[in-house]
Amino acid sequence: MNTYKKYCPNVFLAQCKDKQEKGNTIIVETKYGKENECIVHNLIYEKNGYYYYSITRLDGYNSQIRARNKAERLSGYAFNANKRSGEAYERADLSEEKTGIPFGQPILVGHHSERSHRRVIERADNAMRKSIEEKEKAKKYESRAQYWDNLANKIDLSMPESIEFFEFELEKAKKTHKYLKDNPDKRPHSLSLTYANKKVKELKEKVETAIKLWGSEEEIQQLNKEKEQAAKKKVPKRGNFEKILKEYGGFFFFGSDAEAFKIKYNYLLKAGYIEEGEKICHITSGLYVPAKHKKIFLNSL
Repeated sequence: MNTYKKYCPNVFLAQCKDKQEKGNTIIVETKYGKENECIVHNLIYEKNGYYYYSITRLDGYNSQIRARNKAERLSGYAFNANKRSGEAYERADLSEEKTGIPFGQPILVGHHSERSHRRVIERADNAMRKSIEEKEKAKKYESRAQYWDNLANKIDLSMPESIEFFEFELEKAKKTHKYLKDNPDKRPHSLSLTYANKKVKELKEKVETAIKLWGSEEEIQQLNKEKEQAAKKKVPKRGNFEKILKEYGGFFFFGSDAEAFKIKYNYLLKAGYIEEGEKICHITSGLYVPAKHKKIFLNSL
């Protein structure tokens, strides 16, 4: 049975025993046993004999609909709590019309009415406490309902349209960063440029994740090509870098194609860099090296 696997905030993948094709409809079971029909999108990675795919619900249910449903449900809870508060407030009424006791009349100690008078006051006190308690509940429900209502139109990485959304947001962030960089006197505070730069980096990561989850094959290939070019720029500018790579079996690899990675692994086996079963370690930005050579490789750099 296919099951859900958490990938990143708001995103769950389908963990499948069998390989799937893009566009297939599969059944994915939650940890509570509920089954959902889902559409397969991209293969994200393979691990321990399982394939992990990005998916969307066939019925269109997503985080926006979930947020809207929660907002409506919490609004209903708030309405009911307010209703109970009002009813309890009515029961706390100590007017003569309700109790038959003249307003302001003290308890007549020793009189036959003493016990009933005390019960009336106790019931009114309990009702008022209940009214206040339900009013506080209603406020909390209303606050939570407002929170989920604000999320009802939010686009996140669980949706295919997140590619266009985060690309648009990234362009806005880049313009803001450039403006603050070119106009120091326009920065609201000393960390404005730092925060703007941080936002650009965060949105770049979200765009990359969105493309990996929902992009076409051409978009994913373009992303991997750009990452490879960026990785080469980060490589230390030393004349002996290629020599160090060759000496310790280092190599670059991008994407999630297990077969292509296996070819690299088999090459290291044949070349004598590693023995069967030894692990490969990811250093940074697509750079890999046999785990046993990691320390000396980094020291050599």
